[in-house]
Parts: sequence; C-alpha cells; structure tokens
Amino acid sequence: MTENTYYKPRLVIGDKEITKGMSGNINFSGNSQANICSCKITDPHFQNYKLYNKELKVYLNYGADDGVPIFRGFIKDISPNDTETNLKAIDPRGLITGNTSRLIEISDDNNYDGSSLASFLYDFIDNNINTTDTLIGLDYLRDTNPIVSMKGFRTEPTSVYEIVTGKLKEAIDDADIEKPLTYFIDMIDDGLKSNITFIKEKQLTDTVSLLLSPSKGLINYNYNRRVPATRSVGYGSDYTFSSEPRGSVSRVISGDFKDKNEARTQGIKEILLHNRETDEITVNANKGYYVGLGSIVRLELDTEDISGNHRLTSKKISFNDSGLKLSLSLNKKPLTLTDYL
Repeated sequence: MTENTYYKPRLVIGDKEITKGMSGNINFSGNSQANICSCKITDPHFQNYKLYNKELKVYLNYGADDGVPIFRGFIKDISPNDTETNLKAIDPRGLITGNTSRLIEISDDNNYDGSSLASFLYDFIDNNINTTDTLIGLDYLRDTNPIVSMKGFRTEPTSVYEIVTGKLKEAIDDADIEKPLTYFIDMIDDGLKSNITFIKEKQLTDTVSLLLSPSKGLINYNYNRRVPATRSVGYGSDYTFSSEPRGSVSRVISGDFKDKNEARTQGIKEILLHNRETDEITVNANKGYYVGLGSIVRLELDTEDISGNHRLTSKKISFNDSGLKLSLSLNKKPLTLTDYL
C-alpha cells in the first residue's frame, strides 16, 4: 500500500459512515462490464445491520476531500462471521443485468422499431427502474455515432443490459477507416447519482490524461505481446490483410451483408480494431486513481516496444485505513465469458 498524508477513505452504506476497520477492492473491469466493490468491515454491529440492496459509496479522499464517490453501487452479497462482515456491491448496471433483473421480450407486437439503442435504454430505465427513485441516472445518455437502430430487433425474454451490450458492437465510427473507434458503456457520478453513458474510444493521439515514468508515479510494469490478426473470413469473403511472418491469425466475421465487398470491409475494420491491442500491459502506480476508463495513458520508458500512448482498459484500486494500491491495464480489452464460448 502507498501511504499518503492526505488519504482518508470513507465507506458510506445507506446513511452510515465508516472510516475505520474497513478495507476493500474496487474493480473497474472495462469492456462495458459493471464495476464491483468488495469490502471487509470489522465493526461487529454490522452483523445485524440490514445491508442487502443498500447503497454503498466509497470516497478515496486522496489529496483532498472528494465531493463525488469513486464508486457507487448496491450491495448484492453479504457474508458475516464472528469477526468481520464481507460485502460485495455492484454499480447500478446490476439492476438491468442477468436473469434476476427485470427481463424484456421484444416481439412483432411489442417492439422498439422506431427507437435508437440509446432511446430504448432510456425508455426502459425511466419506466421500469426509476419509478420512485433515480437509481440509474440518465443525464449523460446520448446516441452513438453512427446511431444504432432497434428496427427489426426481436428477442425472447432477455436482460436489457445483454441486449444493449450486444447491439452496441454495431456502433463503429469508421470516419477514418484505418483507425476505427468503438463504444463502451460506463458510469459517471455527478455527486447525487451514477449516470449510465455510451463512451467512444479515444484516438491514441488525443490528449494524455496520465503520464507515468519511473520518476513520475510508475512503480513497476509487465507486458505480453500477442500475434496480430492477418485474415478475415466469413460470408464468402476470405481476405488477407498483410503478410504473415508470425503465422496466420484469423478473425471470423458475422452479420448481414449485402455482398462480399461489404463483408470484406467489415473484416478490415475488425482486423484493425483487433490489432490496436496486441500489447497486454499491466502497470502498478501511485497516481492515476481518478483517471477514467478509455483515457489515454502515456508511458515514458527505455523499452521502446511499449513506451508511448495507450488506452486505459481496466483498473483496480485496493484501499484500507492506511493506504492505497493501484493497478492499471492498458491496451488489450479484458476478456469476458463470451470470448470462451
């Protein structure tokens, strides 16, 4: 843990504040996955406290008192014993995720054919989640560019978040075909509520949010490099993007295309998106706790292979009464279960 004179973390559960006898981890997993906070509290009074579904907030107060929590979510798992209580809270996306959330069936009789993806999500949350209190803020929810249409979309009873994350993959800004940009879902806290939003990835040439070097906050790092993709296959199209000195790695494309040329163009996009992220870099640092996912992080190192600008794809913050620890993942998007299916 990195000690800091101005570090005074606060854990707030409902209307009860805890500043001692607590520790935890916050995982900002990226790739549109919900953020999760796991905490341990040694106060024995919490064993009899009604905690399930209570709002949990974490304030790091690193350098100064925070007006906005670094994490806000709802408690979904409680494990007490005779010495401590272990809690797990999920950010508000947990309210629309999984089979325990309110599912939706979209059919010919009940559909969103005239809606965009953003307006569909807004309508569902507004009418089904925020019925008495604002549990998921909507102030930052805007359409993607290009806009994703819900026209023709049908499904059996499914969680809304599964629908949205699946459809969001269609939003690829290919204004620069050689540097396509995708979108991901994140939460932005305004001090009163946590707002769901679509965020477009940044170009590596965009403004740097965090600079790390051995003399500027970098503790240590490690990295792996994957073999880049060279071919796209699907819909009758088999396209080789470049030479294959390190072997052939293919990307399978799927979808509805009007012809092979459109399928080939989609294959090129997927290869370019995949090949942006051939480095898997993990960095431990003592600054950057508040830097958001998708931000540009610059590494200044003697190792030319990874020195330069990278995208922040996930981060983990560990905290207790006396210090902080921060781990950042750069470039490669974290795997999700569907990557193995």
